[in-house]
Formats: sequence, C-alpha cells, structure tokens
Amino acid sequence: MPNNTPFWDLILLKLLVFLPKVFAAVIGAILGLMLSGDIGRDGKIQVNISVIIKFTIAVTISLYGGEASIEYYELQNYSVMTHGFVMLMWAVFGMLAIGIVYQAVALWQGKTLAEVIKEIKDAAFAIFGK
Repeated sequence: MPNNTPFWDLILLKLLVFLPKVFAAVIGAILGLMLSGDIGRDGKIQVNISVIIKFTIAVTISLYGGEASIEYYELQNYSVMTHGFVMLMWAVFGMLAIGIVYQAVALWQGKTLAEVIKEIKDAAFAIFGK
C-alpha cells in the first residue's frame, strides 16, 4: 500500500517535534541575556553586534550541547518538554560560562599576574569578610 502523504506534511511533522526545542533554546538565550545585563530591568535591550553574537552563541550552545547531552545520557525516550528543559539549561549556563571567560579575559588586560591575584584576593575578602 503506497504512502500518499505529501512531502510537506512529513516535513511539518518533523518540525513539530523540533520547534519546542528551538523555542526553549531561544527562551534560554533571552534569559541568559537578562542575567548578563544586556536586557535591563525595564525590559529594554540595546541591539548591537555584541548582543547579536551573544544570542547566536547561546542558541548554538543550547542546540548542540543539549542534543549532545540528550544522546550521551540516553534521554531520547523522554518527552520533548524534557528535551526542551535540557536545552534551556544549556543556553543559560552556556551564557554564564561565556560571561565568566569574558570577564576573566577583561580582568587580565594590561595587568601583571600579581595585580590580578591581588584583585581576586580583595574581591574574595570583600565577599566573604575578613
């Protein structure tokens, strides 16, 4: 018995499974931009090349890292919403990791190793008390 399902219907069905994952990746990227301070408390965002790059990197990390985690931890049998949650976490914590690396590089610019160590020590004492 031949399959009379049109080609576009098959593509649409495959997209319906993938779209919640992409939606979670985009929401996670927006949440990551909120945590990084690019989206202010009033909900306004200054769109520039830096924000576009951060958003793109967060979505990319979410899609690739999320799918890799789903395959590695054998979560294929769980629901699409579980997959979306994994991707959301990858987007948020991916942005966090990018922010940490960016701040570390910015901290290093134009300073000696002793100055960087002193700044880290002063910050730790300020946070945890003397």
